[in-house]
Amino acid sequence: MLIRALKAFNRLPVNLTVKHIQTFGNQTNILKDQKLDSPEAWDELRRAHPQFSIAQDREEWLRACNIEVKKDGQDGGLIVRAKAIAQFLTEKGITRVFSVGVGGAGLEYQLKRLLPELKVIATEYAPENVEMLRRVFTECDDIHTFDILRGNWNEVSDTAMPTMLIMYRVDPHFTDQEWRTIFANMHTAGVEDILYIPCGFLTMRSLVQRKLRILRLRFRGQQFVFSGYLRTAKVFASFWTRLYSAQTRDFGGLTGYALHREDK
Repeated sequence: MLIRALKAFNRLPVNLTVKHIQTFGNQTNILKDQKLDSPEAWDELRRAHPQFSIAQDREEWLRACNIEVKKDGQDGGLIVRAKAIAQFLTEKGITRVFSVGVGGAGLEYQLKRLLPELKVIATEYAPENVEMLRRVFTECDDIHTFDILRGNWNEVSDTAMPTMLIMYRVDPHFTDQEWRTIFANMHTAGVEDILYIPCGFLTMRSLVQRKLRILRLRFRGQQFVFSGYLRTAKVFASFWTRLYSAQTRDFGGLTGYALHREDK
């Protein structure tokens, strides 16, 4: 009984969104206004920081995609997660995916490897990121720039192919209100199916850890930058309420939401 109560308390069953901060060592001070919130900032970080760089050499890029080297957004669960997503797509009869904010595109590479006939469209909003991916991700059917907040979502829905929009670990990059606007725009454009996998959920433990981390960084005089938002699980449903129905499912250790468009 006590253990269940403690777990429920740790899950923070409330609506709470907090700012997320990161430090990038000697590269922290290159980011304008101490923020990682623009295409220019991401391109600058990828040029300067080895963990966030996208290899211009295909062999090195493949090593990152196969988790032989650690890169941003590609944790040790990536391959298992990709297999779970591939199985989900197969169950749904999906033949085309439109993936946004792909970063190094490790997930998209694994999906293409597992399902060679799957049409994969990979998008990013940082221009240099897109150009680097075009050089190394030769299996991809299309790679181009796309702005999640301001983009034309008809790109996703304007096809007869059964399509899944994948939003993988892009949740920190927008405010709660921006996410509500994004989902309203997708609904208006007729986007039917979305696989939305957040980075994770804010818990009591992670909230305390992050507050302590900020205090330590300030005490040591280390620089850090604003890099988005973290949320409790309860916040996410407010993004798509009355627009999309949602089912939760585990994908390699991360909770994902399988969303389907509802008529208003």
